[in-house]
Amino acid sequence: MSADRFQGRNHEGTKGRGHRLRWENDVTGQQQYEEALRLANAANRNGQPLPVKMLRDAADAGFAPAQYALATWFLHGKGVRKNYKKAFSLLSQAAEKKYASAEYDLAVCYELGQGARRNLKAAFLNYRRAADHGDSEALTEVARCYRFGIGVRRNLIKAFEWYQKAASKGDVEAQYALGRAYEFGDGVEKDIQQALGWYKKAAANGDSIALTAFADLQTALAEI
Repeated sequence: MSADRFQGRNHEGTKGRGHRLRWENDVTGQQQYEEALRLANAANRNGQPLPVKMLRDAADAGFAPAQYALATWFLHGKGVRKNYKKAFSLLSQAAEKKYASAEYDLAVCYELGQGARRNLKAAFLNYRRAADHGDSEALTEVARCYRFGIGVRRNLIKAFEWYQKAASKGDVEAQYALGRAYEFGDGVEKDIQQALGWYKKAAANGDSIALTAFADLQTALAEI
């Protein structure tokens, strides 16, 4: 779930996705960001101070990956004092440029009330935007929102459809969720063989809960 993954995603700042892409032709911001990336990697290896000023300059130049990276530093207190409000502001700026990773983290901030008042509708909308702009993990979050009615009317059929999209990208959580949906008929007609298949796939990808579900379902079938 989002609250758990808030710290779990690779939010080391300059390791964010898309750092070598030009963003709105902002060459200066991109160059500053790429140099900050190089220096940050060296600093991580050598225990040196992080290039906060250079990254801040790249963010001030309007380069979305830099805004996102600096936001994650403020989220986790990496090289700067932790500050959720500053992180939220930077994420909002990058999200305005349709930077998917920023949209995802902005959704998490809204869901958890980090740096802004908790707003589940805004959380759902930003998960959806992140998914539309290519963030594969956001697919699972949109499905979760539909499944539990988080910021949107509960709809198990739509939840199933979004879990399918996420599972096709290899998301283990979504694969397990499809197994449950087929086992219990949530948003789709019950299909025990499909349930077993998805549990097995999720288990093969390292999901221990799916492995238990697979074994329990097999045991139940044997007892019929």
